[in-house]
Amino acid sequence: MKKHLSLLLFTLLIFSLLLANPPYSTLNEKTYIFQPCLSNNISIMRNNDYSSIEQPLTVSSGFKTDGSQPSDERGLLKFDISSLPKGFKVKLAKLYLYVIGVYVWNGNEWTPKLALARTIQIHRITTDWIGWSFTYWSYAAFPSKLWNTPGGDFLPATDSVNFEITGTWNAWIVTSDVEAWYKGEHPNYGWLIKDLNEGDKIGYRVEYNNWFYVFGVEYSPKLEIILIIEANFLIKPLLMMSIFFSLFNHPNIRFKLNSIYLNEKNFKVNIYSIS
Repeated sequence: MKKHLSLLLFTLLIFSLLLANPPYSTLNEKTYIFQPCLSNNISIMRNNDYSSIEQPLTVSSGFKTDGSQPSDERGLLKFDISSLPKGFKVKLAKLYLYVIGVYVWNGNEWTPKLALARTIQIHRITTDWIGWSFTYWSYAAFPSKLWNTPGGDFLPATDSVNFEITGTWNAWIVTSDVEAWYKGEHPNYGWLIKDLNEGDKIGYRVEYNNWFYVFGVEYSPKLEIILIIEANFLIKPLLMMSIFFSLFNHPNIRFKLNSIYLNEKNFKVNIYSIS
């Protein structure tokens, strides 16, 4: 009897631990790709409130502050992910941008190169903006809405890349940002992309394909999101049923049936007590 009682107590202990720490085995996952990004992508230049770049999506670092080249430029873009099905978990999200050109300032103009080694960071934006030639260095939405901080309002970098090669993709992991938007924890104002070392005395520039600027839409900005169904909501009831029937059929454990009625329609629930 003591052996059976010990087995029962051990089983109940495991059962309580499963309730407190449900397993998260994956039953299914599905990948969603948002492309092309035919939205309001824009690039803004330091202290320049009279022009912005719609295509290509440009990130540059330069020393000028009078609205001329070479100067700091930042890219802004966002995706509408409202079509994602609800009730899942974001397993992984990646932003892909296709590098169509990298350049170095030669004193008079931008000179094309094959590759650069610049740290390009991506930041979640915290203030809504318009784009389409209505967003500038000082203005989130010209002429009525200023950024709280000129150059855009954003959080610390979500991720970064450190090497840019013409004709290849750069990819940033943005899972935390997408999950916050997906769950409705924060509004989706998209991302700002900038060079970590702005104000460079030489001048460096990275151009990413935006829409169908140079290549087809298959090279436009791409957001890849993997959603998963977590199995704890299925596994936990199955474990409960398995443990219950194991105890129910145990020769040294007796169950007492008590039926109760929950409402006037005599909806009956059977409750078992162990004796």
